[in-house]
Order: sequence, then C-alpha cells, then structure tokens
Amino acid sequence: MERLAFTATTRDEMPWADEIVRLPGVSVAEAVAALQEALPGGFASTADTALADALLSAGAQSVRHAHQMRLALPLEGYDDTEFLPFAPDATPPVPWVEVLPAFLAAYPPEHPDHLSGGASLITDYLVPYTSGGRLGPLVCHASAIALREGYAYGGILVVDRPGEGAWVCDIWRDPNPEYAGTGAALLRWAASRLDGFASLGLVVTVGNDAALRTYKRVGFTIESTARTLRLP
Repeated sequence: MERLAFTATTRDEMPWADEIVRLPGVSVAEAVAALQEALPGGFASTADTALADALLSAGAQSVRHAHQMRLALPLEGYDDTEFLPFAPDATPPVPWVEVLPAFLAAYPPEHPDHLSGGASLITDYLVPYTSGGRLGPLVCHASAIALREGYAYGGILVVDRPGEGAWVCDIWRDPNPEYAGTGAALLRWAASRLDGFASLGLVVTVGNDAALRTYKRVGFTIESTARTLRLP
C-alpha cells in the first residue's frame, strides 16, 4: 500500500494497518481501494474521518471509536499499600481467577467496552496482554492488582508499546461505590513508577464519559480521535 503510511501489526491473528495516513495527493477513494485489496477481512485504524466514513460506507464494520490520550511524565511519587505490583516474570500478585470477578463486574453488558467470554477472558484476553503477546512487554513494577481484605477489586496493566512507550492496555475496578476513585489512584500510582518514560498513553472509547472525566482529572489530554474498523 504505497499510497498510505501506517504501522503494520496484527489483531486477532489478522493483519492490522494502524494509524493510517493518506500520503499527499491520495484521494479517499484510492485509499479505500488500496485497503480493500490489501486487507480483506483485516483491520484498519485511522484518525482520518473522511477515510473512516468511506470505509464504513463500503461495508467495513466499526470495532472501536476512541480518543487517544497522553499524560506527561514524571508524575510525583504516589503510593498505596493496597496496590500490589506484578512479579518481574509478569505473574499477577494474586491468581487470575481471583481477579476475574471484579474485572467482569467492571464491563457489564451496558458498558461501551463490554467483554464477553467469562472465565475464558483469562487466557484469551488478560494473559496475552501480560505475557507481551499483544501490545508489548508488561512494565511489571507499574502494573498492579488492587487488593482489600482479600478481594481483588481493581487493576491496571501497563506495557512498553513499540513506538508509543508506556501504555495502559487496561484499567478496571469493581463499580461498587465503595471503590470509587480507584481508577485515578491506580493511574497516579503507575505513572509515578515509570522512570525513564516521557509519557503514559491510553485510549478511551467515545461515549465512556466517566472514564474520560477520570483521565482528564489525572492530567491526560486528548491527542487524537480514531476509528478501528474491520474490512469486509
């Protein structure tokens, strides 16, 4: 696809053209044709609204519409005795089966990022992130499970994403009001432990207004808004 600039990667074992930008002089129609020819059944992500709309009109399915946000580092030290970091080999501080109840509660069916799969999410979602198989190696000392009285009520996973640096690939907490404020606290805890990184990035789905408010309160700012689509 010589007419486009992008980052080549994979998603769900399919080719994924991420951060697509049309090169000078390339029309939307030309870009759509190039993507359809090169990535049948694959994924495409772009902040180019005209291109995203044209791909949708051509039969692509929207996978995610999200803001990319970034927090400048360093952030002053923040500690919390309930946040237990991952071991250097990326083993969680408590078994995954104990993490799962709050993780599932954080993503109910009405949530814009609802995850289905139940217990299979451990092997199909959580472990691939922590093992480095998706976005990059886990930054173990900046990733944690929040534990109170034996209950794993929240967590944060930070990876070293190629081309992006420190990156939050997931953050969650039990939605019970008892645990309000956990998201912001986890972000501050992780950010204060990221020596050597210039910034911390993440994405938040458009419509997830509660999370967006939390991220802004911590100091994250929106860099861009993009769509991820699956091509027919």
